[in-house]
Amino acid sequence: MATVFYDKAAVSVDWGTAGETLLASDFTVNLSSSQQPLYAIGGKGSLGQFPTAARVGDASFNFITTITGQSYGQAGNIINFLASGIKNSIGSTGSGVLISGAGVHGIGFLNSYSFNVASNSVSTSSASFTFYGSATQDVLSGRLEDSDATVGIGSTAAQYASTGIAHGRYTPLTTLATTSPEAGTVFGADYSISFNHSPIYKLGQELPELTMYTTAQESINVTEDVFASGLEFNPDAADFTIDLSGLATPAQADSPGAKPMRLTMISGKQVSTSMSVGLDDIVRTQKTLTAAY
Repeated sequence: MATVFYDKAAVSVDWGTAGETLLASDFTVNLSSSQQPLYAIGGKGSLGQFPTAARVGDASFNFITTITGQSYGQAGNIINFLASGIKNSIGSTGSGVLISGAGVHGIGFLNSYSFNVASNSVSTSSASFTFYGSATQDVLSGRLEDSDATVGIGSTAAQYASTGIAHGRYTPLTTLATTSPEAGTVFGADYSISFNHSPIYKLGQELPELTMYTTAQESINVTEDVFASGLEFNPDAADFTIDLSGLATPAQADSPGAKPMRLTMISGKQVSTSMSVGLDDIVRTQKTLTAAY
């Protein structure tokens, strides 16, 4: 396992003509190969170690949530665009995206994505990718080295964090507020989504012929001040939307940072409610909504 600290963690993500270099606080890379010893009756010692599964790699990183405008019509950053596109995909064949950080790169498939937002707080995100390799690309390539924020692969050869940093103060979450039997005030939300991918291997080949996207699970944990919601969240709407704005001011209305990052949960269902209160605080409730794709 290799862990790269913040001063060497300019993580570039490229898909087609869309690309972005993210301001990551860490970047962790793993590469593993499953091996099993083989023994023969009547002999002492193993005959050697042989693979029981293909090589696989993964990368994970935390980054400051930034709003960089539009990627193929999806408002937000490149990771938000990837998550939205995969979960709404009709086809099952995945192409993967090019992940590059600290001199190491590979074609990765989004495993998970999450972010948090709260009042008067800078939003942070995290993402993880799995690398299977392909007929033209090894699982992981390159060597660890210093990375420059202005150096990327393909369309990401530009400075990162050049647009709005997502800040909780400017985050309208009204679509997540309880509306029945009384209106609630939302204080914050934590979002996460995970994906399942299945590589398909052809006999005689180490790397997969293709990789299939199968299912996804999505969750939002919301903090508000109403408990007796009857397990109903905005029952008149089939979809729940989070608009996450950056630090843009009205004078910057035409800048990319002024456009909110949008996330839509399709047909979400509330599955739990809990409550907590302290001596110096108001009653706060936590509600969890989930969706499956």
